[in-house]
Amino acid sequence: SLETAYGKPVDFVIIGVYFAVILGFGSLFGRYTRTTSDFFFSGRRFSWWLVAFSCVATVVGSYSFIKYSAAGFRYGLSSTMTYLNDWFLAPLFMLGWIPIIYFSRVTSIPEYFERRFDRPTRVMGVLFIMLYMIGYIGINLYTMGVAMNAIFRQLDVFQWAAVIAVIAAIYVTFGGQTAVIMTDLVQGFLLLLAGFIILYLGIRYLGDHNGRGLSGAAAFWQGLPQAHRLPFSGFASPDKFPMAGIFWQDLFGSSMFFYFANQGLIMRFL
Repeated sequence: SLETAYGKPVDFVIIGVYFAVILGFGSLFGRYTRTTSDFFFSGRRFSWWLVAFSCVATVVGSYSFIKYSAAGFRYGLSSTMTYLNDWFLAPLFMLGWIPIIYFSRVTSIPEYFERRFDRPTRVMGVLFIMLYMIGYIGINLYTMGVAMNAIFRQLDVFQWAAVIAVIAAIYVTFGGQTAVIMTDLVQGFLLLLAGFIILYLGIRYLGDHNGRGLSGAAAFWQGLPQAHRLPFSGFASPDKFPMAGIFWQDLFGSSMFFYFANQGLIMRFL
């Protein structure tokens, strides 16, 4: 029953309206999916700014507000190390990889591997990409399950993750890339808006309650321990968040896969 939930009636209304609007909005545009090109690439008819919003919603998701808020609280500004390595990858991705894939006129990364090398390379590419995507999508579903379980206690985290996975699979299957991109337009706007509002409210709260007459930004900065003011943690410390493991390992083990082999992201650019 709703009495066993942590959420309030207003939370239920907001979540219900949100899902109804998002699913309805995407389904409306999903009607234009008639061919394979429409399904995978939305017929290549969208403007760059719309694709940009879609990419924002791909990079920033529910896990960002849960995972990185916790990381920021524990480790301070060094929690941004996960994305600082994008400065190395973005030029290679935009000026190297995207032109190669685009002018090859392929539908997927494994297809390019077969053209460039051979079929066994394509099969290996499929296996590695699937392993990565299972982990990448899995953490998104898990954090969505955490968020829903915090409000609705009828199902546990993994049961909520399974429900969300089924809804997403049906939605994408019938709507294709067009439905995804149009949904991402709304999602990207809401995520950016929510992020800036939360940051503003947090800084404002610090300004109103620090008791020393400091501005919110000054209270925030002075309240940080010295280690939390640094953009990087120690090379091998702290044990659970060292630069070697977060900045460099994430660069090669996660960010490169996300940019160069994430089929969902690549299709948006194509």
